[in-house]
Amino acid sequence: MKKSKLSITLVTGFIAAMALSACSNVKSSKDAVVTFTPYDSKETTVKLLTNDVYKAYNNTTSGVSKFYDKILEVLIRYEFKENDFKGGELNYQEIEKWAKNQVQEQKDKAKDNAKSNNTSYDTEWKAILESNNVEDANGLQEKFIYEKEKEVMKNWYADNDANAATLKSEFLGITKEGKATADVNNVKSAMPYHIRHILVKVDEAGDANEKFYKGTVTEAQAKLLANTVSELAKGDYNFAEVAKMYSEDGSASAGGDVGIMTNNATSGSLGMVNEFQLGLYAYDNLYDAANVADTEAAKVIKDGLGMNPGVEAALPAGVVEVPYEAFVKMGEYAAVTADKQGNKLADGSTALYPRNIVWNKYLNLHNVFVIKNAKKADYSALTSPKDEFANLASDEKFSTTLKRFNNKDYLVDEKGNVIIGVRSQYGIHFMVIEESMYDYAELEQYYDTKLPTDDGYSKETRSYVNYIESSSLDDYKKRADDVKGKITSFDSTYDYRLYTYLKDKAGKIEFKGDAADLGKRIDQYIAAQKDNNVYKQEDGLKQVWRTYTELLGVQNYNRTAEYTTKNPVTGNDSPVLTRLVPEKIADDFFELYKNNVVGNDPRYLKFNDEGEYHYYA
Repeated sequence: MKKSKLSITLVTGFIAAMALSACSNVKSSKDAVVTFTPYDSKETTVKLLTNDVYKAYNNTTSGVSKFYDKILEVLIRYEFKENDFKGGELNYQEIEKWAKNQVQEQKDKAKDNAKSNNTSYDTEWKAILESNNVEDANGLQEKFIYEKEKEVMKNWYADNDANAATLKSEFLGITKEGKATADVNNVKSAMPYHIRHILVKVDEAGDANEKFYKGTVTEAQAKLLANTVSELAKGDYNFAEVAKMYSEDGSASAGGDVGIMTNNATSGSLGMVNEFQLGLYAYDNLYDAANVADTEAAKVIKDGLGMNPGVEAALPAGVVEVPYEAFVKMGEYAAVTADKQGNKLADGSTALYPRNIVWNKYLNLHNVFVIKNAKKADYSALTSPKDEFANLASDEKFSTTLKRFNNKDYLVDEKGNVIIGVRSQYGIHFMVIEESMYDYAELEQYYDTKLPTDDGYSKETRSYVNYIESSSLDDYKKRADDVKGKITSFDSTYDYRLYTYLKDKAGKIEFKGDAADLGKRIDQYIAAQKDNNVYKQEDGLKQVWRTYTELLGVQNYNRTAEYTTKNPVTGNDSPVLTRLVPEKIADDFFELYKNNVVGNDPRYLKFNDEGEYHYYA
């Protein structure tokens, strides 16, 4: 056997002494340095590791981790095959049957591959064995058995009464009393949020800087934005129904439900795009955190989300209020590119279509905004176009008949959740927080996994599982499995819990001879992996926040940079301008279009001899 097979060599039965001694370049020895004596068993002591094998691999870079892996494998396989593991979704006989079917599927795959690749069955079967790092069908079956045993035990551990409460507490990172989880320094919690959203797709401008002030939307996109917000505001349909009608995201069929969002950033990126996920965190920090009387709880949550004082200082001080009227104008202006005499703005640039002037002013924003039942702020008395962008929404209501606005005049869903908007590279996300970390008193209940058939279940309980209404138990089970999956995967050192649990429960492991300190070294290895996991998570959150806040800084610079220019018609200096085109240009042009104005309308003074309405920026 090649040394490269060491990392996946499987223990056949549970007594094969890690199967390491089968390697051709290592001679077998009767001198056992690691043994396992099962509790409550008449079995004789089992050799897990011989002296020769230990010496051969002890000084390799991954020696300790391989020894750990194999000891864990022995413990798990013993529990299933010899101790008839109870409580899991499958027992050993069921797993063995499943594994045999998996092997047959791989053999069938080899036959199909041989036909499609014009090769032999033996060639394709050998490739499958090598990709799984095993030597024969028996080895492949044992691999499948162990992987499934481990999966079943991980799920059982997460759902077992003796462990579930502690594990869920670490997953949440905060108790219902608002205190940090006890083991918060050993593992970074997931800080789960349950989110829904609607996506209207809009591509970004190709130029890295122009994308912040010279973006464009198509006529269809402008109408979709207007229609989406209009339907949300009228309230004839709930959020899920509007998502199914208009969202261009894969979650549309589920009513915009994107499931449980966690803060995992160990790879330097998040599960959602930064604008989406960090925008929600920023919004929640500005609003929900302010309503938390317990400052210790707020600090626990902010720390878990990576929102340190430096991040908070780099974020905008408030959330942008976009007037509902802006979406109405988007719909009205969607098809207008020239007036009825064929006059176009400037050189006919699409960035100066009225809909795109409105788009860039109100919606082409990578920081979060809310939609206010208001008319746009009055600009008629302003002397400088740049002042248009200081206040977007007025205090005057746009409508008194629209249903879905709260007492702050913010657009909400049917449950009263504020609908939060943000622009990412994919388009505009309209987002709703179904369950926030700041609702920490409810989190244990919300992420309960009880099914309608379980004792203690109540359909009245507000929970992630009960979020749906279905006549199928499988639908509820999928949601419960989603919660379990998040809990068992939030911590990359999760397997170490199984090792500690089984080592104490299954029997006695003895380390002796040259390997006398191996048990201690494995414990040190586990501690180091936990420390590294915590570091990677904290560093990952720093990276994503830095990327996001730097993006907002570049956006702000490109949208607020001021300058003046010469008007080629009058020869006079322009007022102070920004790169954002004032909305007055779009409104004036639309009025000329709508009323088919000709003659001496004063707005025509801004046209040149070629009939082009100029705004130089």
